[in-house]
Amino acid sequence: MTALYIHVPFCQNKCYFCSFVVAVGKEHHVDSYLDCLEREAAFYQGELLKTVYVGGGTPSLLNNIQLERLFGIIQKNFRMISDCELTLEANPVTFDIQKAKLMRGLGVNRLSLGVQSLNDRYLKFLGRAHNADQARAAFDILREAGFDNINLDLMYSFPGQTNKEIEEDAHGIAGFGGEHLSLYTLTIEEGSRFYHRKYTWQDGTSQGEQYSLVMKALESTGFSQYEISNFTKPARESKHNRIYWQGENYIGLGVGAHSHKNGERYWNVSNLMEYIHRLKESQRPVEGREILDSHARLKETLLFGLRMNQGVNVVQLEQRFQCILTPESREMLNSFIIEGFLKREGAWLKTTAKGRVVLDELSVRLI
Repeated sequence: MTALYIHVPFCQNKCYFCSFVVAVGKEHHVDSYLDCLEREAAFYQGELLKTVYVGGGTPSLLNNIQLERLFGIIQKNFRMISDCELTLEANPVTFDIQKAKLMRGLGVNRLSLGVQSLNDRYLKFLGRAHNADQARAAFDILREAGFDNINLDLMYSFPGQTNKEIEEDAHGIAGFGGEHLSLYTLTIEEGSRFYHRKYTWQDGTSQGEQYSLVMKALESTGFSQYEISNFTKPARESKHNRIYWQGENYIGLGVGAHSHKNGERYWNVSNLMEYIHRLKESQRPVEGREILDSHARLKETLLFGLRMNQGVNVVQLEQRFQCILTPESREMLNSFIIEGFLKREGAWLKTTAKGRVVLDELSVRLI
């Protein structure tokens, strides 16, 4: 069994996270893309899926006919286990009650709503099409349509954002009553509009303080942290994300999508027109690939596993990949324990609260 990720890169406006824009009325762009997704899916005919995630832009922007076609492509080419988790990303103001009911009827059983903030000033800064009231209304529509497993996105670390503002956002979005919450920091990438406007990141201390504030706020509202950037109500963890964190296999469809199968990682071309051209010529859209040896897979799965609160069982990982950590890696892990970044609980190695704030830095040191 494996996971399926479908990249639908279209959105209404040039957002910080989206590469491609489809203006209202240019339906042929979407239809051409769906043609290519169908051709690419045929390469994986019959694969058994335990999760499906449709994201990467704004899939809810597709009209009803296009949504029906997209899920028809999935059903035609793949098999799904009986309790398959099927997630679709949606942004407020891109759907109404009729479309929400259609999505539910097509088998979507988990919805990820891109709220980001309830501060209209920051939503405008991000270039989002919705405001706080529209975000609340969108959540109510999803509930009315029958969705009982909703993830909400929360972003922090905006330029000049105060601790009070981040606490208000965390409490406000948690107050919607969703089952899951994903946390993001504002990322300023070279070449983005934020980069050209010379916006800067919060300094490390401020970001660390805000991260701690978010954790406390969410825990006070009934959420439990189970991964560095993910919080959940009981038994509502993201099954799809766990596949990535545990080093399992996944298939990526669409422009720029990544796939992994038993240590072989490969990725599609990132240029939309090249992706379309290749598939129209019945060519695979793969741009590159790499083979990870057992030691690389062991270390990578270890690092991803340390993101989760449950931690990792190093002995089990070594048995799984039939190799052991190098003496240098063991020495480094022991130094992290001494410094208070990691801890041992029986056979499990876990990241401490202190370590979660700097885990990316620790990962670089371990690599």
